[in-house]
Order: sequence, then structure tokens, then C-alpha cells
Amino acid sequence: MHKFKYYLIMSVLLAGSACRKEVEKLVVQQVDKQYSWTEVKHLIKLQRNVMRVTMGTNTLNLQQIGTFEVLSPIPGSAEKATNGYYTGFGRTVSRTWLSDPLPWDVRNAVPMNANFYANPNGYGDVISDTVLTIYPTKFFDRGTRLSLRKLNPAATRFENFLIGSRYPFGVINRNDYLLCGYRTTNVTEFAFHLVLSKLTNTASTGSPFTGTTQISSQLIRIPTPGQSQFSFKSFWAIDDYFLVWCQGYGLFKITQDGSFQQVNGTFTQATGPVSPTTIFKWKGVVYAMQGNDTVWTSANDCASWQRVDGLNSALGLSTFYPVGDSLIGITHGVINNSIYTLRWQNANTVRFREVKTDGLGYADFSDLVQLGDTVYLGTTDGLFKRPLINFFQSK
Repeated sequence: MHKFKYYLIMSVLLAGSACRKEVEKLVVQQVDKQYSWTEVKHLIKLQRNVMRVTMGTNTLNLQQIGTFEVLSPIPGSAEKATNGYYTGFGRTVSRTWLSDPLPWDVRNAVPMNANFYANPNGYGDVISDTVLTIYPTKFFDRGTRLSLRKLNPAATRFENFLIGSRYPFGVINRNDYLLCGYRTTNVTEFAFHLVLSKLTNTASTGSPFTGTTQISSQLIRIPTPGQSQFSFKSFWAIDDYFLVWCQGYGLFKITQDGSFQQVNGTFTQATGPVSPTTIFKWKGVVYAMQGNDTVWTSANDCASWQRVDGLNSALGLSTFYPVGDSLIGITHGVINNSIYTLRWQNANTVRFREVKTDGLGYADFSDLVQLGDTVYLGTTDGLFKRPLINFFQSK
């Protein structure tokens, strides 16, 4: 009888112990919520404020506060083999000279393409520079200086209106021509001024203090009916030419040989865009967003325009990018925070569809780029990515 009680007690104790072990196994582990967009974690501190993103050779070129860095997410890229996944991870491989940082002002977007960028010196007063330093994007380089006063002794500074990523103070086209504006001592002149420079990367001279970029520049003077030197100007690179908007005086087409023409007609006749907020080319057609509900289109490289009214006013707050075989718009400003596809149904009808933005928070958007099978979005609060296969999911 005593043995029976002993076994009964032991059975109860063992059963209780087994229950406790079972309970211990049911500990709930907290799992991070999965978002459509995930942040590229290699960027830290000020690097997370991404002002511009352009595509290089299997790389992304990034303008961040104070720095230019390169991200190499494509396996086998020469950049990745040399400097790793991200050049900004540790100062030993950073692409930026400490003595010549990129601008610290978040409004100061620099001209940049796959091969070059132009730096007005982040330690200086970015609105009064007369020197730009041209750097190649493919390797660490001392840079080559573009001096305004050597070209025009009457020059006072490059024009820089400090508007943000939508309006860099100049642009570099696909053929590596840099166009930007400058001012002179003759402030009452009925004209405004541009400098057009061909950028060419050459073999190293062997000197550690000499850049590898050759610069060939010419000055362009565009007459206007009034004093236009202080008028706001915006720049767009379209194929092998440029479009420059001068507030109050119209839209001008600048070719690579330095010739120019006004391409919007007159304000009274309204034969072209009279106040474009952004311009881009898509499938052979140039689009100029008017800033309200109007879009101007040109199928002959700005020789003539067609007007379409009654569209979504968000078009005037957006910039546009190719992703896959689609055209994508991103809005600028933390209140909007929108990404959408844009598809023309016919000459007068546009179809909009928002895609998912969860995981992006309330950051302001700067640039969007597809590289390989991934879409990257630069924001004021990090660089984010999303697989192309899931990108077009509706919001």
C-alpha cells in the first residue's frame, strides 16, 4: 500500500513537471512586422538622408548630407569587388574627401549622372560659389575644378536656388555635358547666362593632386525682354539636349553645341508650357507638367505642343521614373507620401494607380531607381528597397 502511494505521488509530480515544461515551450516570441518596403541598413546617421540617387554601372550613386557614396548590390560588379557593398561603411573607403564634402544643406541637390557629379563644396557658402569641383563616380579622385572667373571675369557666382532634390542647380545629360547658370556683375542686363561643359574622364596623370576629368566649357548668353539674371531657373536633361525654364521669360532648348531657342511660344498665345514643375521624356514624347491639372506634350522634341487639361493636380508635385515597362510618379513632401503608376489611356485620359508605401513612414521622397530586380527609393529618412516582382501591388 505504501509503495502504491509512493508511485501515485511520483506520477503526479512527474505529470506536473511535464505540464510546466510544456508551458515553458509556449513562450511567445515577438516578430518584427513585415512591410512592403525595407530599409538598406548599411546607411547610418546623416547617410540616411538621401538627397539624390542615380544609377551607375551595376551601382547606385548617392548624394547624402555631406557625402557622395556608392552602393553595389549587384553580385560581381567591379565596384563591389574593390570597395564592398557600400563605400560609406567606415571612413577608410568613403568616396568623399573630408576637405571637400558635399553640401550639408538638404535643399542643395547637385548635378549628377552615372559618370560624374559637380560639387560646390559643402564647407563653403553654396549660394555664392564661383568654383565647382567635378568628380568621377567610378573611383576615388581628387576632382577637377571648373572656375567661373577663368571663363568670365565678370562672373559673380553659380546660380543655386536651394529648392531641393527636384531642382538641382544644374544637370548632366547622358553624354556627360554639364549645364548650369551663373550671374555677372551686370545685374541690369536684359539676358541670363549659362555655362555648358563637356566632361571627359582621362587616364590618371600620376599626380596625387590632379583630377582625372577634363573639362571643355563654353558660355551661353540668352537675351530676354527684361532683367532675367535673378529669375528662378530650373534645368532638365532630355536625351542629348537640355530644357531651361526661366521664370517670367519662358522655356528654352539648349543643344550640346551651345545653340538655343525658345520653345514655349508666348504667354499670351499659350502655345507651350508656361510654368512647368517637371519635364521628362517617355516613349518618344516629352511631357511638361504645368503645376495644376494641365500637361503639355510634344512628340517632336519641343517643336510644337499639345495641351491636356483636367488631370490630377498631384502631377505637378511629382517626378517620374521608368520601372519595368511602366512610368512611375513619386510625390514630394511628407504630407503626400505617394507612389503611383501613370498610364495614358488615350490623348486626353490618364489612369493612376497607387502602389504600396507601407514601411516608408513620413519621409520626403527624393529619387526612385530600378537596378536589376530591385526598386530603390531615396528618402530623407533612409534608402529603401522593394523587389520588382512585388512593386506594382496596389495600395
